[in-house]
Amino acid sequence: MSAPFLAARGWALGLVLFFFCLGPGAANALGPHAPLPGLEQAVEHLCREVLAGQMPDAARIAPIVAHVRAHGDDSLGLPRYAGAPGAYQGFVLDLPMQPLLRYLYNPEIPQQFVKPFSIRSSVWATPGGAEEQKRLWADPWPPQTVVAVRGEQHDRTTPDLSTGGSYAMRLERLLLYLPEERALLSVSVQPEPSEVGTKGYLLGSDEGSRYVYSTEEGLTRAGLGWVSSRIQVNVSIGVYLDDGDAVQCGVFQWMKAGWSGLSAVKESHIKNSLLRYRERLRAVLHAPGLPAPEKLEAMYRMLDGKTDEELRQEILPILAAYREQAEQDKSRAALKILEADYAQSLDRAELIGLLLGDLARPK
Repeated sequence: MSAPFLAARGWALGLVLFFFCLGPGAANALGPHAPLPGLEQAVEHLCREVLAGQMPDAARIAPIVAHVRAHGDDSLGLPRYAGAPGAYQGFVLDLPMQPLLRYLYNPEIPQQFVKPFSIRSSVWATPGGAEEQKRLWADPWPPQTVVAVRGEQHDRTTPDLSTGGSYAMRLERLLLYLPEERALLSVSVQPEPSEVGTKGYLLGSDEGSRYVYSTEEGLTRAGLGWVSSRIQVNVSIGVYLDDGDAVQCGVFQWMKAGWSGLSAVKESHIKNSLLRYRERLRAVLHAPGLPAPEKLEAMYRMLDGKTDEELRQEILPILAAYREQAEQDKSRAALKILEADYAQSLDRAELIGLLLGDLARPK
């Protein structure tokens, strides 16, 4: 797991970068930044009306798309939304839109493979919803009509880099392809606070994306082991614009997280996390040894054909390397977890994600 490909693969949010939306009364909750014309209304339209089943209104969504086109690689603060600070990050991915969507929205390419730096596991829970994602990139492409995929997703995050908190949450999801704009918008709604954060440990460097998880509630940061923290508000919309051989991307993110009614998240935290997301995602998708989506799908099907016990046997060499790294790091907490038959605590999605990453790296 420490070879160059995985080392380069190191989302974003050390705070957690997912595409979420929020509760009522957000449109007037502006903060210190000047209002962006139409933006709050566009977010409201997507996160409430379109997510709930209404047909999208391209004119109402246009301010979001225009913002991404105008701010290619910018890192910007945003007006507060739902009482939460926000930020925007633009960036370019140097691959065509169709294969990008096949990497990002594919039931046979786990999210934790593409975003090992932020996602522990991600499962689309709505029956048939995962297969519906294939409509975004299947031939004939591009789609000639609007494509809207809605469903429920259950995610668990990697540990926050500063606090060590890992979070589980239920998300309401919308993937929207607009043919006239040649745009894909990815929206999620976290309809209630996340579960209480549990302790997780990074092994080695951030770029390596190797983590160990406990079931103990709290944070690993000194003095905060007792804290019952939750992600309280998340609003995020990812935008992907087809530009031929490249894709112009933009992420709008608002977040509120903390404990005892207090939020520990500042605008600067979100901006830094989005910068990390940009760098890590580009490292994954620009890696010279990255297999084509079709090859990854074949690898996934091979692993998915194995029993849980077969997968746990195959994961043992990877976990042995984790133990070696934990010893180098002098991380007694991580070593204790790894030595307690850690493979048995990993669910099927985690096992397949870790093994796929190891199998796909250049030998």
